[in-house]
Amino acid sequence: MSLMTDFEELLEGLDIEKRDYQLSAVNEIIENINEKSILLNYPYGTGKTVIALLAFLIVKQENPNAQFIFTSAREAAGLRCRQALEMAKKFGFIDKLGYLYDPTGKGLSLRQKSKMYQASSVIFSPITTLMNDHFEIRSKLKIDIFHNISICVIDEATDILAREMTGFRLSKYFEALFRARTKGNNFPVLALTGTRDKQRAKAIIKLLGQETHLMQRLDLSPYETITKIQKIRREDYIKIDKMISTHITKPIETIQKHLDSKLSRLEIIKLSYGGILDRLQSEPKDYPFKVSKYSIKDNEAREELVTAFLLLFKLTHSRLLLLESTPGEFLKYIEDEENKEIFKGIIEASKEIISYRVDLPRYDEPEEKTTRALVQPKVSAAIDLIHDHVIRGAQVLLFTRYLALGSQISALLKALKFPDVSYISGKTLEDTRRRTLTEFENGNVNVLVFTPLGGRGLNLEAADVVIHLDITTNVDDMIQRRERARGCLEYVLVLEETSEEGKVKEYQKLIDDSDKEEEEEDELSVESKNNLEDENSG
Repeated sequence: MSLMTDFEELLEGLDIEKRDYQLSAVNEIIENINEKSILLNYPYGTGKTVIALLAFLIVKQENPNAQFIFTSAREAAGLRCRQALEMAKKFGFIDKLGYLYDPTGKGLSLRQKSKMYQASSVIFSPITTLMNDHFEIRSKLKIDIFHNISICVIDEATDILAREMTGFRLSKYFEALFRARTKGNNFPVLALTGTRDKQRAKAIIKLLGQETHLMQRLDLSPYETITKIQKIRREDYIKIDKMISTHITKPIETIQKHLDSKLSRLEIIKLSYGGILDRLQSEPKDYPFKVSKYSIKDNEAREELVTAFLLLFKLTHSRLLLLESTPGEFLKYIEDEENKEIFKGIIEASKEIISYRVDLPRYDEPEEKTTRALVQPKVSAAIDLIHDHVIRGAQVLLFTRYLALGSQISALLKALKFPDVSYISGKTLEDTRRRTLTEFENGNVNVLVFTPLGGRGLNLEAADVVIHLDITTNVDDMIQRRERARGCLEYVLVLEETSEEGKVKEYQKLIDDSDKEEEEEDELSVESKNNLEDENSG
């Protein structure tokens, strides 16, 4: 069987992005699926679910009675299967494929369930539910719900393997599936994975059968780096950030008066982190004296600048703690005996943060909510993003420059039952750090939380998703991180209507300029190649 000539007409009703490699993959699947099983090993984000659905569509056109299974064995397999079902609905497959069935609902009798199975075109079910229903319906009603199955898709196929000291073995539910398959119509399996572990790939092929057709394109990157700026709104944070900004005005004006009236707030804040205070605190032998390119006329001006920069440092540091660290660290800093007087008005307003509660979903049972106090708004947003991507098999890197926030979110993810979470910081022992990085690069860590020092030597290309909980003062650092994370989905979390928005605009501009330069380089490269061809032909 090969792709029909009117395949383009079938695609017309689907709300999907047409990617050539996906259509080529569908063609290869259709050419081989009647004779053998297939292992489709494409990287995360390349649309393997869409490829499988398109293959279903072609087979359904040739055989209107065909049925299909989409199953998974991930810890949250039910959610993954429901997600695939929702994707099929969203993209318009339901109109072309027919009834899509999720058997995990409650309240149906066994006979009703059996009719639902028989009436469906595609069964989206976790392997445990699928095999338990198959056993019960077959033994009690004498009905084989696998009788008309044309293709069985196994999502995240590495999960059909279970680790033993001696190597790999088949998990018991898949063992039952393969036995039922052999005794029945021996339907082919389309196994989906994105593993870079050759041993795992070979083990899957061995289980599917040595005649299994391998389709592997680990070089694929459906996009370069896609950056998504995700804004989060919290009124209490907006209010406190504005209060701090108001307090910052006075020292800023003092600094502008003595250094340069044209200096912007951002330039002055960068100066405060650039060591200018240390130079000002060293009293010179005579005046005027130079600090960087600025001239200080007398001792009174120098002392006013020292006071202004000290105050500015405390205020800007408190704002960074508010926007980028934990609420506990922010409150601890502003309530410190040395800082109380500076922040007395802000301390009262900050009580709103203490009273705020957020419900966080468990990974394995998202309907169950865990209530936590003092969780930074970005943390709850990040956990939702991590859940959405890890459940689809992605590896996620989460970046923060604050140890307190890194420790907190790592502990939260583990408490919420997220699988294979690791955290490395500058305090992590070197051997542990190396081992964790190797595990991440080999695909054995799902979520890696890291700080700048902890992440040194980190291969960001192993990540499918990168989440930034902060925008560094030096935006060039963000660009470097982005360059190292080519081919991933990048989220930058920003608190709306706070001082972060200025930094994110600068970052977005740098990204846009960088992408524009790359396009120009590509155009020059093509032009140069064409000129060379012209010279050779001449």
